[in-house]
Amino acid sequence: MLLLLLLQVLASCLWLGHSEVVTPFQSCPQFFFQKTPPNNALMPNNPAWICQRYKNKYHFATLYNRDLRIPVYSAYIYQPKTGKRPNIWMVEPQVSVLSYSTSPSSH
Repeated sequence: MLLLLLLQVLASCLWLGHSEVVTPFQSCPQFFFQKTPPNNALMPNNPAWICQRYKNKYHFATLYNRDLRIPVYSAYIYQPKTGKRPNIWMVEPQVSVLSYSTSPSSH
């Protein structure tokens, strides 16, 4: 078990992105409206507040449910860029219906 933990620590040091578990978003409140995270309505029993960094700059704040091992929510600052949007739809073959119509149908 200790070897696995050491391997995870080593792998995280080699990764460009880092995250840190913090006391309720003390390091990254800027991602929330008026620097105020949501109230406790979405609070899991065993939470982890994570500030995620990339290249030494915070990019996301995530509330994580340790018991279910899933994120409850993530927050970030949306900064739209100029450029042309592609005019195609990407479809996940694993979740799409095999036959679907592109024309409107009457139901």
